[in-house]
Amino acid sequence: LLAFDVDINIQGELLKREVLRDTLSDIAHVIGLRECELTFSTELKGLGAHPGTQANLDIFELDRLLSGCSFNTGTISGTSITYALTSNDNTMKSLSFYVHLGDSSAGNRHKITGSRGTVKFNLSAGQFGKAEWAFKGIYNSVTAATLPGLVGVSNLQPPIVFNSSFQIAGFSPVCSSAEIDLGVNVARRDSINALTGVHSFRITDRSPKINFDLDAVVESSYATWGNWEAGLVSTFSVVVGTNAQNRIDINGYFENVQPKYADADGVRKYDVEAAMVSSSPTTGNDELTIKFS
Repeated sequence: LLAFDVDINIQGELLKREVLRDTLSDIAHVIGLRECELTFSTELKGLGAHPGTQANLDIFELDRLLSGCSFNTGTISGTSITYALTSNDNTMKSLSFYVHLGDSSAGNRHKITGSRGTVKFNLSAGQFGKAEWAFKGIYNSVTAATLPGLVGVSNLQPPIVFNSSFQIAGFSPVCSSAEIDLGVNVARRDSINALTGVHSFRITDRSPKINFDLDAVVESSYATWGNWEAGLVSTFSVVVGTNAQNRIDINGYFENVQPKYADADGVRKYDVEAAMVSSSPTTGNDELTIKFS
């Protein structure tokens, strides 16, 4: 993966042996259950060459990452692939990561298995789109290894966030930035039968939200306060990139949680926090879809 801001946090439960002895000295502790947290960011970019088949997605860096965050494995249609959410644990994927820390001659290799996580998409005007990932997985013993070369990664340059057709409830606001946070909750499942005591990591909840700003307009132009008061569920959409083979279409449903007034260089605006929700009480997993082409 072409990633940046990579950070690995290894955690182990400290088991103290607090037996009664005729001394104030401690007995050596033991490390019990262990887990890893891995965070990193990637560029947000399109497919590049048309996929054609699932096998051709190997070079698409976001494909497997999305599948570890409660998205499905994607539906290919012509020259694009669309990812939708799933709530069925049996169809959710888990990922294995190799994190190499060192130089070209030697270093440590951290292997993290059974990983599941969440993602935030940050879109700011005039910048590259960014995906921020956070995974939890099973710790494996660290080994020494030579740093591998970058093989099979995409040379595609990420598109810049402008001319993005951002719409909320059919209205096109003046908006400088938007953040889409999937809000996945990952829980550790322990088992006395597991080799290290950790059976797996499960996705147990999802509370997605979208935060964005817009220049404040009168209610007759866009009913920010009226929609909030009514609890209106509306659509949102945004496009990153306009070139063939390097475009991302993000769509979903939202409901205002708490708009508030703010100021940007003397311009009055709204900062809006909104929940991404199902389109209706009888549907599910449609609050966010992402199409890459």
